[in-house]
Parts: sequence; C-alpha cells; structure tokens
Amino acid sequence: MERTMNCGGKRNRKRIKEMERKRETKIGLWYIVPCKQQLRTRYYDALLDYMDYTTRNLPAGRGLFKMTFTRVVHFLADGRMEHPLYCFSKQSDGEYLVSHAIVQRIHRGKRAATDICSWSGHIAECELDENTSKEFRYFSEPRHDLVVCMAAMYIYTDWQTLLVGIETWLALGATKIVVPVQSASVSCHRILKEYERRGLVIIRTWPKWPILSDSNPNGLVLSRGIEESHVNCLFFAKPWANMIAFSDIDDILLPTDPMDVEAGMNIKILKGLFAEHPQAGSLLFEHRDVQFQLPVQQERVTTISNFNFDFLMNSKYKMNCRVDSVNMHETGIHRFGYVQTRVPCRQAHFYHLRHSHHSVSNAVEIDMSNLATSLNRQWYKRLDTFTKLKDVPLNESTTESFEDFDRCMSAINDEHWTLHLYHFRDVDCVATRAEFDFFRSGVGYFLHSRNAFIGPSDPNCEAPVPPIVAGNHYFAP
Repeated sequence: MERTMNCGGKRNRKRIKEMERKRETKIGLWYIVPCKQQLRTRYYDALLDYMDYTTRNLPAGRGLFKMTFTRVVHFLADGRMEHPLYCFSKQSDGEYLVSHAIVQRIHRGKRAATDICSWSGHIAECELDENTSKEFRYFSEPRHDLVVCMAAMYIYTDWQTLLVGIETWLALGATKIVVPVQSASVSCHRILKEYERRGLVIIRTWPKWPILSDSNPNGLVLSRGIEESHVNCLFFAKPWANMIAFSDIDDILLPTDPMDVEAGMNIKILKGLFAEHPQAGSLLFEHRDVQFQLPVQQERVTTISNFNFDFLMNSKYKMNCRVDSVNMHETGIHRFGYVQTRVPCRQAHFYHLRHSHHSVSNAVEIDMSNLATSLNRQWYKRLDTFTKLKDVPLNESTTESFEDFDRCMSAINDEHWTLHLYHFRDVDCVATRAEFDFFRSGVGYFLHSRNAFIGPSDPNCEAPVPPIVAGNHYFAP
C-alpha cells in the first residue's frame, strides 16, 4: 500500500514565476519545487515519475537560471550487474544537457540473485532540460482516494473470481482499478472492457519481453514481472491517487471480522493506519488463506445475468494469523524519510480467495454473509447497465482446469517457464502483442516496445514472444 502526496500545483507555479522575476542567485543553493504530473515519453517505453522543477545558478555565459526537471525511467535488466545510464536533452540554444542518471534496482537486497529471478526492474532518475517537456504527453484523471494496481494477468480465465475482486474493492472504497493484461480469456477481457467503459477500470498492455540468445527475461523475473507491473502502475497512477494498493485479483483487503464490512471501509482502515504511523510511506500487510469455492458449474449456459455472490457464504474459514507476508507486493524504494511499515495481522490483513483453497490450516471461523449481501445489492444495480454483455455466454471456470494450471506453474527451469495447459485449448483468449526496437550504445544496448495492442493469443492462452523488428540486432546477445 503506497501513500502519495499532493503537490499544490498553483503555489509551486507561482513560486517558480516569482523566482524567475527576482532572478535570485545564491551560490550552491538549489530551489526544488516538486509538482506531480503523469507523463509518458513518445520515444521509449518508460515510466515517468512526477516533475521536479529545479532552478540553479549556472556558469557565466549560459544564462543566470536554467529550468530542469527529473524523469524516472522504469526498465528491466539483469540485477547481477550495474547499469550506467546517461540522459541527453536538447536545450533552447541547440546544445545538449547531459546528466548521469541515478539508477536503483527495485527491491535491491530483498532477494539474492539467482538463476531463476536474476532479472529485475530498475528505476533511473534523469535530469532533463525544461524544453524537453514538450516531448511528453499527459494522462489526465480526476484525483482518487484509493486506486488498486492489480498484478499483471497472464493465462487468466477465472471471470468469477475477477468479478469478486473488482466488485469487492469498489464496494469498500476503491474508485479506480488498473489491470495490466498479458493474456486472458475473451470472457475476462469483455468484462474488463465493460468496467473500463464505465470509468472504473484502466486496462494496460503488458507484453512479454523478447528472448535473447543467452537469456529469456520472461522466465528470469518473478511471476511474469509481478513486481515490475506493480511499480509500473505506481508511477502511472500516483499523480492522481492519494493511496495505491498492490494486489492480486484474488487478494482483497477486508476487516479482520468480515461482518464489519461497509461502504468505503478500506479507506477508513488505511487512513487510520497512516495516521497511526506518520512516517509510513507504505504498509505491508500479511494475508490469510480463505477456504473458497466457486459456484457449482450449472448445465445451463453461463452468463453474468445468472451470476451472484451467494457462493461467498460457503467460505466459512480463514487461516489464523501467523508470520507470513507477500513480499512480491512490496513497494520497494522509499524516499524523504518515509519507511515501509508492517501491519500486524490482528489490525488488518488481506483475504486470499484462491480457487484451490478447499480447506485451510489453523482455521478460524468467519461469516461472509454481510459481504455477499452487499455485493449482490451493488451487482444487481450494475448489471442493468451491462446490456450488451449480460446475456453473452462466458467460458467455464472449472476447478479441474485450475488445478492443472497450478501444476504447470510449478514447472520452471533455469531459463524459462515450461507450460502445457491442455485444459485451456477450448477457451478463446486474447493477449498483448507488441514489437521491439533494438538500439546499441557503446558496449551496451537497450530495447523498447512499440505498437502494443491486445489481439488473439497463441495456443494455450499464451501471449506471443515479441519480435525485434528494427535496429541492428545482430549485436543483441
């Protein structure tokens, strides 16, 4: 759970103009005026943090003041080596401002470098000339109290659990849910599109990475880049979010007693915890496995018009508190004196509604009837607006296929995932398809995606490996 801070834009812009008017000069003094804007470069696939306008004294002959700003570029690379990065931006006088980027590995030190997870996400902070801001485009969104960043979906077919996750987060206070899609069933994608049309969900593309001759990055990151997708979403959403939750689709923040659920409850829980821990930049929650069973598959055609949340009442047990945390959902890097704060299980925790949890150890009784009633009331109101989708047949969600999927997910070698998902061959799926450009720079290289879109998947609901279509990739490793 990440907390963001408002920038007070009008005050900052007024301060910048005032400093320009007075032409103040103080040797060695930097004026830093943070103002959050969400931006994305048109030249490379990057995550861009908020804008830092910085005024400083420059050498004679180059002007008294120079406006610069900082961009944060998010990239994937081998975590076992350093990655020096230089940033070039053209100034108004035609010369280039060159800066040495500050590069940090996300979650550095949390997980030792291994052959399985040796690649990881990094962020690079680049100082750029103010004129370069014209090369960026803005994403406009009203401010939200709570935004949920879901982990990237891949080979995802369980539309029923998808509805549980979306509707529960919305009922308890979230007003925007960001979902990166690598591959999913057509049914799941149609449902996401309906929520997107109503302004409740943002679908983002999450393609695979190209396979290099000496490594396959797709198998060298944790769970298809779950940490990277969270951090990617963090930089995307934090200019317009007060709080951001990292979560899987089947992980939901609920009161310790689910009978206490009420509208906006999660915002109340989170604001209370942040007030209790003023130095907390993020909150790390434990999660409790919940005994969870999907509705019994009916013989009639399955549509959302005959779907409801009554089956949640069959979840009568959750795991008792124990030392356990979901490290893959951590924020990673904190700044300005803020720290990660671990929340005791007795105060609040996530409920893990996994399809394979028919029973749980160290069980504690729970009653989910209030949640089911609340979700049904909200669902029937929303269902009336799903006029085009509510009677469309959807794919089956069978426990047998999920268990087969779980067995396949455990098959991993030193380089890449090996998947044989025979039960998914009858499910129509979509996937993110993309192309990559290759660039060589000195002894280094980088690739960036372009033309990313959601189209038909490969067999077994897999996303295709993107081809390298431009650049002299003869030099690619």
